[in-house]
Amino acid sequence: MSSVGVSSLEASEGSSEKIMLNVGGVKHETLRTTLMSLPGSRLAELVDTEKPPSELFFDRHPEVFAHVLQYYRSGKLHCPSNLCGLLLEEEFTFWGISSADVEPCCWETFRQNKENLKALAEIKPAGMKKEEESGQKRQSRSSRGWQRKIWALFDKPYSSISARVIAIVSLFFILLSIIAFSLWTLPSINSHQLLNAWASNSTVDFPSTLPLEAKILDTVEIVCSIWFAFEFLIRAVSCPSKLRFFMNAMNIVDLLALFPWFFRWSSNNFSVFALGFLHVMRCIRLLRVFKLMQHVFGVSVLTYTLRASLTSLCIVPLLLFICTLIFGTMIFFAELIHEDSYFSSILSGFWWALVTLTTVGYGDVIPVTGQGKCVAFLCAMVGVLLIVLPVPIIVNNFLKFSSLVKTKYSMPRMKENRSVDAGPTSSA
Repeated sequence: MSSVGVSSLEASEGSSEKIMLNVGGVKHETLRTTLMSLPGSRLAELVDTEKPPSELFFDRHPEVFAHVLQYYRSGKLHCPSNLCGLLLEEEFTFWGISSADVEPCCWETFRQNKENLKALAEIKPAGMKKEEESGQKRQSRSSRGWQRKIWALFDKPYSSISARVIAIVSLFFILLSIIAFSLWTLPSINSHQLLNAWASNSTVDFPSTLPLEAKILDTVEIVCSIWFAFEFLIRAVSCPSKLRFFMNAMNIVDLLALFPWFFRWSSNNFSVFALGFLHVMRCIRLLRVFKLMQHVFGVSVLTYTLRASLTSLCIVPLLLFICTLIFGTMIFFAELIHEDSYFSSILSGFWWALVTLTTVGYGDVIPVTGQGKCVAFLCAMVGVLLIVLPVPIIVNNFLKFSSLVKTKYSMPRMKENRSVDAGPTSSA
C-alpha cells in the first residue's frame, strides 16, 4: 500500500468490521464504519476497499492520533493543550482532516503558536542588528550601482556607520529647526508680531531692521533649509522607484517642510497661516526617530504590538461615537426645561458628551439640573471605562510578544554556551 508513514501488517480475507491501528507503538481498536464516517480522510480511503486490512501501522504522533480517532467517533475535533499548534496542524494534514473543524474551545490554543510564529518573523530585536548589518553590507558590496549605495546611505540608517551618522545629523537639523522657530515666536525676538497680526485679522509690514537674535535664528533657518533641500534632492534622485517615493506619506511631509522659508518674509494672513502649517509638517518629521530606532528591542515589540492590537482597538472609537450620541441627546433633553441651560442644541450636547467621555472636562458647558447631573455622572463613569479599555489589550500583547522574542533569541545563545561549557571530549 503506497501511503507515506503507513504499512499494512495483515489483510483480512473478508470485510471485517474491527480494525487495529498501531500509531507510534500505541494500538487502537475501532470499527470500519467509524473510519468511514469522514469521507475523504486518509483512514477512510485506506479501509474503503473490498478487503480492508485488519491492522495498520502509522509512524506518527500517538497522542495526536488519540484526538483524531475521537473525532471519527464523536464528530468533534479537540486539541491537546500541551502540544504545539504547528505540530497539530501537520498531523491533521497527514490524516486528511481540516483544521477548520477544531472546536471553539480549543481554537485559541490551536492558533496561538501560528500567530506567535508570525510575530517572531516580523519583530526584529536588537540582537539581530549585527546580522542584518553584515547582510546589508554584503548586498552593498555585491551591487556596484551608485544609486543603490546612496539610497542606502540616506534612507537605511543601519546599512552602514556612515548612514547612521547621516540619520543622526538629519534628526539634529530637524530639532534645531524646531527650536529656532519656537524661539522666533518670542515677543522679544519677533518684534513685528506676525502671529498676533494673524490672530487679530490684520496685516503688519515687515520692519527694515531686526534684532540680533532674530538675524541669528534666520541664519540657522537658512542652514537647516539648505540641509533639508539637499537631503530630499539626494533621496529623490537615488530612490529605486520615483512613484513610490512621492506617494510615501513621510516623503510628502518632507517636501512640505521645505517651504516655510518662502512664507517667512510675507505679512499677509494666509502666509502666516501657511507658515504655521508647514512648521507643523517639520515637527512631524521627528517621526524619523522611529526609523533610527527600528532595531531597538522595545520599539520593535511596541510597533508590532500596536499593529496586532489595531483590530481590537478599533472598537474604542466606535463605542466613543455611540456614547457621544446617546449622552449628548440625553443631556439636551435633561436640561431643556431649565431657562439658563448651556445646551442650546443637541450639537452642544454632543460636544459636552465628547469632552466628558474623554475625561478632558473643559467646563465650558455644564449641567445645572438634577437630572442633568445624573446624566453627567453616568457619562463620566462610562468615559473612564472607555479610556481604561485599550490599556490591558496593549499591555498583554506587549508582554506576550516581548516574552516570545526574548525566549527565541536567547535560546541559540543558551545552546552555544552549553557547547562552550562542555568543551571538547576525548575518548580513552
